Amino acid sequence: MAEAGGRRARVERLLAAARELPGDASLARRLVDTTGLSPANVEIGLQRCLETHVSPEDLASLLESTPESSTAHVLLSANVFVAALRAIAIGVASSPRVMVRPSRRDPALAEALHALAPELFALVPRLEPARGEHLWSYGSDGTMAELRASLPEGVWLHAHGAGFGAVVLSPASLTRDTARAVALDTALFDQRGCASPRVVCVVGGVERAQSVAKALAEALRELEVELPPGERGAVELAELRRSRDAAAYAFELFDAGRGWVSVSDRVVIPPAERSLHVVACPDPSSALRPFAAHLTCVACNDASFQGALRQAFPGARVVAPGDMQRPVLDGPVDRRHGTRGELIRCS
Repeated sequence: MAEAGGRRARVERLLAAARELPGDASLARRLVDTTGLSPANVEIGLQRCLETHVSPEDLASLLESTPESSTAHVLLSANVFVAALRAIAIGVASSPRVMVRPSRRDPALAEALHALAPELFALVPRLEPARGEHLWSYGSDGTMAELRASLPEGVWLHAHGAGFGAVVLSPASLTRDTARAVALDTALFDQRGCASPRVVCVVGGVERAQSVAKALAEALRELEVELPPGERGAVELAELRRSRDAAAYAFELFDAGRGWVSVSDRVVIPPAERSLHVVACPDPSSALRPFAAHLTCVACNDASFQGALRQAFPGARVVAPGDMQRPVLDGPVDRRHGTRGELIRCS
């Protein structure tokens, strides 16, 4: 019981430190440099998406779902800067001794948290987990494969690799506010996160899907004025133009500012650059099932579909549009692989 109280106290101490970050102007300026996001996107990320408040029930779920370790190890990625807080919170819930290797490209938030609560975790250039210890890793599927091949036998790996979000919309329930909420979920962090929506399933025929696509494209264009995308280099912009040209050749396309919204009768995953693919489908669960291994979050505007979606995709969070980028702090965002971890065994 005493240790349970200690675990809770450590997480609460971390969250108290995190509550100081949204008002830190120097951190915001640094995040613009390290993330490549626009100042407006950094600001809304800190104000809206940093998980600094947690209900007693969600904190209890976090503690219950996090296995304890003599030393916890955390390998961070650079895709979504606020994700560092959740990852470190899981680490301090697991152990009083936590080693964190920040992203080399974007260490800003982890370093800011460490400056405020240095007693909770150490920042290290290299992780060296031993047999029986737990490692939480976030990044590409390639990074996860490299880790599995390099870790010593007996380490517990919690691998959170590539993923994406989807949206299920009933046109009968589609409002202007819903379209803006989906656009916001897309534009936050310039669509880089594992919960960022990439595909939209519209219940109905192609005409309904076209109508929804137009509404989403308009919402994305309007949002771009107040939440502009980050700057991109010449090579990235050229690749974006090639992707847009390919999409325009294959699908009906609607301009959405820097990105676009495409429409067809089959599920396609567009590149992550504020772009969405809208598909007409009578059964969203069946349409998305081939992508279940990579599906982390589903937003739905019709409560009558949510039960079926939860049953079809137990590893994905099912939320309302507008909430994809601010899941409750009750454990990992990515639930696809459970919370026990994968025991590394040498072949």
